Amino acid sequence: MKIAVCAKQIPDPANEVTYSNGTIERPEEQVLDDTDRYGIEVALQLKEKFDAEVTIISMGPSGTQKGLQQALQMGADKAVFVDDESLKGANSLMTANVLSELAKSLSADIVIFGTESTDGYSGTVPQQVSRYLDLECISYVKAVEINDNVTLTRQTVEGSEKLNMPEKCVISVTAGGVEPRYPNFKDIMAAKSKPIEQVSISDLTINTTQNLEFIDIETVENSKSGEKIVDEGEAYQEIVNKLKELKVI
Repeated sequence: MKIAVCAKQIPDPANEVTYSNGTIERPEEQVLDDTDRYGIEVALQLKEKFDAEVTIISMGPSGTQKGLQQALQMGADKAVFVDDESLKGANSLMTANVLSELAKSLSADIVIFGTESTDGYSGTVPQQVSRYLDLECISYVKAVEINDNVTLTRQTVEGSEKLNMPEKCVISVTAGGVEPRYPNFKDIMAAKSKPIEQVSISDLTINTTQNLEFIDIETVENSKSGEKIVDEGEAYQEIVNKLKELKVI
């Protein structure tokens, strides 16, 4: 079994995000997006059960590769990434095209994602990759049971459903799906010798012509101000009164 896991490097969330010409300014040192840790954890559990090979795939400015190293420290075997100026400002569809081509180059059976990146929030890339790869997509996985078979529980609009994982598919994992492991010192040191390969955009079957044009960023002013109530033990009554005004109760 070969597993590809998408891991995105993002600016450290502890720092203020800045923009230039409509895109996020990315420092040389970026970190692993926490939402991707859940997908990596699922991949590692599958690796432990089925002796799978786990490869991190990524797109974007590589910088110091700190985020990729953090992914490898969790236990992935290697990483491949694409870093090309022509991809700056890429929308979700172009991103999905690149990631699907990376997965193809690895002959990946399973491709795993978090639900969405914390610097983009489109939430559509896993589904788009599944279309490019012509594979089933099991999205919003909130629980994983690994025995002889792999049972996935996914969130739905009506509750949840359980299904067996196909031999080939695309999966997106929610933040509550698993508990990501923390690397120890041995894992951190071992990651330093794991291969990280840069793939040229020319090696992929993809047209990088941008189909979006940045025009401007406008600040949205908040013209409404709320009412501040100091709770001295009776604030609940204000809530009740408001609900009565709205004829809710």
